Amino acid sequence: MNDEAKLAVIKQKFEQLVKMRDPAAISGWEPTQEQRSIYAKLLENILNEIDLIRSSQQRQLLSGGSVGHYVPEGLLEFYRNEVEPRMGILKQAFAVIDPASAEFYELLEGFMAPRGADGGVKTTFEVGIEQVRELINRNPDFDSEFFPDQAAEVLESKLISFDPDSWLDRAGKLTAVRTDKRNFQLPIHARFRLEELYRAYIFGNWLSVLALSRSILEYVIKDNLHKFQIDPSWPTVDGNGKRKKKRLSDLIDEISMYLPQLKDAMHQIREYGNDYLHPEVTRVSKESLLARESAARHAVEILALVVEELYLWKKSGG
Repeated sequence: MNDEAKLAVIKQKFEQLVKMRDPAAISGWEPTQEQRSIYAKLLENILNEIDLIRSSQQRQLLSGGSVGHYVPEGLLEFYRNEVEPRMGILKQAFAVIDPASAEFYELLEGFMAPRGADGGVKTTFEVGIEQVRELINRNPDFDSEFFPDQAAEVLESKLISFDPDSWLDRAGKLTAVRTDKRNFQLPIHARFRLEELYRAYIFGNWLSVLALSRSILEYVIKDNLHKFQIDPSWPTVDGNGKRKKKRLSDLIDEISMYLPQLKDAMHQIREYGNDYLHPEVTRVSKESLLARESAARHAVEILALVVEELYLWKKSGG
């Protein structure tokens, strides 16, 4: 079953679930044993299907490198507006209605997403290099075809920091930008930067992530200003007859009039970029440098949501 079919199933079961009882009101409910069993099964199926879809999209992103993912308009709108905002409520309801199954789900959640093996992936490379050395010892003619010493340099380099287990773990945290247009692609400047951003995040280049996040934010905001009928420049002109361009913070404030739910996220990404690219020589600045990994992780998470929201926004729905 593909993701589109799974989303259709989620929609159907979610509607059944809410019809029986809104999960937000589960604590005051006294269902019969049969109702409890049906409700618990619906919750389990919904949460498992959502987890499978997320894992599938993360694996597609890892293998194909595409930062965009198509979801049919009706299903995407339902999932973003009805299901995603209630994920916490769904999990809480599951814990109330069927604690044992909810605990098992929590243990397995995200298990199918890309993930390392606590050093096992790196060990596989190391063993492979030793096997190649043994092969060359047995067959000297292969000496011109394989280069185990150079490969070992990559693994042992402190500069390269070869850590494929962590790379896979980080890949399992990334999400593609969803669109409801089948043949839609993000503009080339946004797409290339997002691809570079995701690579930088996977390889642990935290300052690059923070710089690129701000760059991408500024680009996608300017690329979508026309939809909000926002002018990128101030109406007044200077002595040379030129209009002064608005700062990124000004553009964020204006777009936030239409998308207030994105205001904090957009300003946070802008501040991350400013704080890490233009640091002050202070104790606080030095301490923030130590927190760059968590800042980079947060920036990537919220940037994907901002980009998605900006390109999905339609005037009729604004």
